[in-house]
Amino acid sequence: MTSLPVSKHPATTAFLGAALLALLFALYTNHVWEDYYITYRSSKNLATGHGLVFNHGDRLHTFTSPLGVLLPAVSSLLTGNASDTAALWLFRLMCAAALGGAAALLVQLTRRLAWPGAATALLALLIATDAKFLDFTINGMETAFMLLFLAYALWSHFCPGPRQWLHLGGAWAGLMWTRPDSFIYIGLLAAGCWIFNQPGRTGGNRRQQLMLFIKAGLFTTALYGPWLAWAWAYYGSPIPHTIVAKGAQSGGVGALNRFLDGSWQLPWLIWKNGTAAEGAFLPSYYVFPTWPDWMMPYGRVLATLASVLWLVPRVRLEARIASLGYFFSAGYLSFVPYFPFPWYLPAPALLAFVALTGLFAQLWAYQAAALRWSLAAAAGLMLIAAGTLTLGSARQAKAQQRYIEDGNRRVIGEWLRTHAQPGDSVFMEPLGYIGYFSGLKTYDWPGMSSREVVDACRLVGTHWRSLILYLQPTWLVLRGSGEGDLEHISPALASLSYDRVRDFNRRPEVEKLEVPGRNLLTFDSHFVLYRRRYPQRHDAEGSQIASPIGSSIRTIDGTSMRMVHAPGFLVRPLPPGARQMNLRYGIPDDATERPDATDGAVFSVWLVDGKNRTKLHERQLKPAANPADRGLKEISLELPDRRHPQDAFVVLETDPLGDTAKDWTFWSSADIR
Repeated sequence: MTSLPVSKHPATTAFLGAALLALLFALYTNHVWEDYYITYRSSKNLATGHGLVFNHGDRLHTFTSPLGVLLPAVSSLLTGNASDTAALWLFRLMCAAALGGAAALLVQLTRRLAWPGAATALLALLIATDAKFLDFTINGMETAFMLLFLAYALWSHFCPGPRQWLHLGGAWAGLMWTRPDSFIYIGLLAAGCWIFNQPGRTGGNRRQQLMLFIKAGLFTTALYGPWLAWAWAYYGSPIPHTIVAKGAQSGGVGALNRFLDGSWQLPWLIWKNGTAAEGAFLPSYYVFPTWPDWMMPYGRVLATLASVLWLVPRVRLEARIASLGYFFSAGYLSFVPYFPFPWYLPAPALLAFVALTGLFAQLWAYQAAALRWSLAAAAGLMLIAAGTLTLGSARQAKAQQRYIEDGNRRVIGEWLRTHAQPGDSVFMEPLGYIGYFSGLKTYDWPGMSSREVVDACRLVGTHWRSLILYLQPTWLVLRGSGEGDLEHISPALASLSYDRVRDFNRRPEVEKLEVPGRNLLTFDSHFVLYRRRYPQRHDAEGSQIASPIGSSIRTIDGTSMRMVHAPGFLVRPLPPGARQMNLRYGIPDDATERPDATDGAVFSVWLVDGKNRTKLHERQLKPAANPADRGLKEISLELPDRRHPQDAFVVLETDPLGDTAKDWTFWSSADIR
């Protein structure tokens, strides 16, 4: 079998091909990712002189990528802050160049490593035709720069010489400027080079490699350290609030345990639908139905192969290192974040592509005609599959932009900008379009733009009913059916606190579409807008009180009691050194009188200490059905030792057992000793 023709300038060809295909994807789809507008709100504020903030005057670190926020700000400045569309296209050009740069660097690396031209061409084509690479290059995310600096790091590890530490430190710094979790990829590639080290290819023995990493790390610190220092001074912490908000939902130590328990089972779990590893080869949100049936087996076969190559001693060095990086990064994304967001997957995908094409290069070098024909057939099938999925993704992204992003979420944001009042706030999960185009104070889930949401989760839990009740946003934007509907979240809030104002529904049009992954569009096709009818906060006497109906004082059985109508919360600070708490609670006898007698409530006592929320007591009372539940109940609780005695609260919570009729739930003042 003859060798495939190779371009005289393969790196240039790879650069132009990847960049051009990304721009063509942008022209066809005009796709702008939801999260771009989360970041761009801060970018625009910086460009217009209001500081690098989401809300004017609120120094909260609401973005993850320094480059992802600063480059759009530069783009906006270059347009005179006159056109968000022009600023987006300038950023797209930067990102397309970054993707092209990643392809060019890897092509240069493969030629340095003497790969056959067929393997180099396969790697370049996989980069240039991957659905996620193209989409996240042009939709406003920082992904292309992540790929560029990851490729630069790989190139640097295999280019020994007196300046290797400068290249490696520069690549690492670029990764950190792109996304702060990049230390994972930095560590994995360095570990692979050290563990599988071949001095003739990496430039030194293991001791020399450690010295190289130290020098490169110091250079990285010099390049990235100023950003950390500035962010610490400006925001009060170098850790992005986005990480704090998402990390709170990942489970802390529980996430680490999931990673330790699950990673070693990764190849097996890939076939049990228990990982995100196959997502490296599949479109974004591939879990939504209406994709071809062959897609999942295709992704799982490649994921399994890429995840085990590092265990095979005779596989060439660069393929083993890339496989190791893919294995552990796929494990991290599968078991640590509470959801494997698709913009995280291109980095593991790039490592998987290098691992698989490295194996391809090694097998091709055997010069056996039958083997080469088999490899060529496998490569052709892989490229056909990737191209098919990318074309399907382009159709999906185009429809999503038309019907969901521009046709629904942007419309909601613009409607709120027109109809809301100064000082209004809005609670929702899809923050980007609605937050940017409304310009309102946002309480988003899980709190990326709002420290109040993160604090509320700590105090009253993560159920949206509790968060809405405690935060009392002026507006709610919720999905029109299923678990996101207000009637499902809380019938009490739907009946007592919020009016249904308007539906924004594109579902009938979406359901007529014939596009792959249509169910993703269906999921976001119908939103309902609610407006708060009455205030829900009734703070008094140093306590935070939240309930749909106002709080009042009443004497019951000779005890002064405060009503916190179910559903409701009463939050009190806990003095340092307190070891015991006595209090009374109950439902008054007249709540059992017909008609509309109470059907009862659940009384709960929680201790909040730092990030820990511990239930100390819970009891159901059904006074109309059970006479023993009438009158006041008295409890004495021993308070456990606290890690953060200066940041402790007791939360008294009541929840209805059925409807909210006459759910007059009362608490006494706590006797704390």
